Amino acid sequence: MHQTSRVPLRFFQIIATVFVGALFSIGCGQSGEDGAASNDSSDEIVIAMMPKLVGIDYFVACEKGAQKAADDLGVKLIYDGPATPSGEEQNNYIDTWIRNGVDAICIAPNQPKRIKPFVDKARAAGITVLTWDSDAPDSGRQFMVNQVDDKVLGESLMDEIARQMNEEGEWAIAIASLDAANLNTWRSYAEARAAEKYPQLKLVETVITKENETEAAQKVGTLLNAHPNLKGIIAFDSNSVPGAAEAIKRAGKIGQVALTGNSTPGKMRPYIKEGVLESFFLWDPRALGELTVRIAKAAVEGQELKEGDEIPGYGNLRFSPRDDQTIILSDPIRFTAENIDEYDFGF
Repeated sequence: MHQTSRVPLRFFQIIATVFVGALFSIGCGQSGEDGAASNDSSDEIVIAMMPKLVGIDYFVACEKGAQKAADDLGVKLIYDGPATPSGEEQNNYIDTWIRNGVDAICIAPNQPKRIKPFVDKARAAGITVLTWDSDAPDSGRQFMVNQVDDKVLGESLMDEIARQMNEEGEWAIAIASLDAANLNTWRSYAEARAAEKYPQLKLVETVITKENETEAAQKVGTLLNAHPNLKGIIAFDSNSVPGAAEAIKRAGKIGQVALTGNSTPGKMRPYIKEGVLESFFLWDPRALGELTVRIAKAAVEGQELKEGDEIPGYGNLRFSPRDDQTIILSDPIRFTAENIDEYDFGF
């Protein structure tokens, strides 16, 4: 007679344990800590990128390029920052991103000397930290993505205004801030070039415009009244140049006071067409945003970046001859009435 075998109780206990564990695992896969649905995106690289301030043409264009790179690379981009050029507000953003555990933080610092504790904190948490547009070389950042070679741009601006002034007379500076590293590095190179090459030029004043076009127009208007013999102005940021151009136009000094600087084609096109200024300089801010995201992703993935390395979607890397952690986007573009209609940079 056939005898049915008896299954030990331990067998059923094991099966029950496995079944309950499987149900628990499925439940965890469907919700996060707060019970919300999860898209299982733990492998997605998250790059947080902060401009000096949001809402101005230049940084809007940077964002467009950054988002294009993020879409191409399949990474998540957070692009945010203060509405005014505040170092304290920037640090609050950085602190939040550290708590949220992003993979990379890219900062265009308003006050470079104030970000080091936050860079240290981010790097201690395993977060890649880059600067872009403006540097904080002593902060501990891993790379700086620079729009141009600082020395080349500073000297180009000085050579341009000196040529228009016939290398003699009074000149002045309009600049957003004395804290912004990039603007003041360019200013330093321009002043050194003047001292070395143009002894007949006299720097009479530096006005601070707070990254505000209206304030720049007011400050330069006052400058023109205070120095009736002024022959030239270098404006070092995208809002100071159109502000200075408007002040020259209102004062009726077109052709009497030369102006150059760094600004955007959209803002400067009418002033160029009216002859308020002969030229200004810039680079493609979309390309700056795009390269920054591409470098951030490569750094997060542990790639060693050096001169000549190829970055997909960009080309071969070029580093500053003075800093092997500073990557140069391009040479500056000189805009004039002859070529300005060839550029819009998306705004």
